[in-house]
Amino acid sequence: MLLISIEDKARLDKFLKARPAFAFPIIMDKDAPITSLFNPPSYPYTVVMNAQNKIIAITEAASITENQINLWLKGEVTTTKAVVSTKEKSEPSVSIMNSKKLSSNTLVALSQNFMYAAKTGDETQSFEDQMASLSMASLKSGLKTDDEKKAFWINTYNGFTQVLLKKNPDAYKNRKAFFTSDQIIIAGEKFSLDDIEHGILRRNKAKWSLGYFNKLFGGKKEKALMVKKLDYRLHFALNCGAKSCPPIAFYNPEDIDRQLDLATAAYLNGEAVYNEKENSLGLPAIMGWFRRDFGGKRKMLVLVRKLGIVPENAKPGIHFNKYNWELALNNYIK
Repeated sequence: MLLISIEDKARLDKFLKARPAFAFPIIMDKDAPITSLFNPPSYPYTVVMNAQNKIIAITEAASITENQINLWLKGEVTTTKAVVSTKEKSEPSVSIMNSKKLSSNTLVALSQNFMYAAKTGDETQSFEDQMASLSMASLKSGLKTDDEKKAFWINTYNGFTQVLLKKNPDAYKNRKAFFTSDQIIIAGEKFSLDDIEHGILRRNKAKWSLGYFNKLFGGKKEKALMVKKLDYRLHFALNCGAKSCPPIAFYNPEDIDRQLDLATAAYLNGEAVYNEKENSLGLPAIMGWFRRDFGGKRKMLVLVRKLGIVPENAKPGIHFNKYNWELALNNYIK
């Protein structure tokens, strides 16, 4: 097994130094001749081969369900992603710093670069300063659509969670203060993580109301910036620093629907537990905390059936799993 990186040596060395030793050799894929042989749908991705060493699928991790594996074992090949011919020129799109991955929206690109610096351990202050010095008018005009708003604010939320907790892990001992403190400055205004999540992305929803009630006194700046429509999938994209949180990805408005669908499928396939014998379904705690965002238990059941977690004709009783609040940073989708 080989690990392949297209990062430069200095960045890679810094990244590895902060982590336990790897048991596998690492290849520096300069100019990406190896990486460019594939055109994966997302990272991480899986290449499935049969006994004759023929590639039968290149697929997202979220698509590897028990049913899909059984189809492959039976020799039934389903729709797969195309493999790029070695004769074709293909530019890699792994690093967020690669212009091919950066959003054409300059504000979202700023949030992506900030998130990338938080991931690699580079300095983030220059990006924080840029976000702080934005004008409120440019923030409003630069994030016009819900897709742009979701990408910018999800990247920003995840980036600041990592930066703040890496600077002071003890802050997590008082989680209420950590999430409600105005410790983020954007466009000259102070925000808390809760302002971003519940004020902007959840459209001024009260935090502890199961999603049924709005805040009585929502902030003016959040109302001016919030999305037009609440998207339940954001709960599978926001990372609060805990072990039960979804992994972090770099969100892009040009592709955010597919990204959020993948995040939803990956998280639920890993966290939802269906017990056929007891006819019970354990769902992530966050779905219970914000059940109205998901349309209640009936819509939750429709979702897990669609993902193949529960058989189409099953009607299990639903309960919500316990949340693990143990601090777990650096939980990134590679």
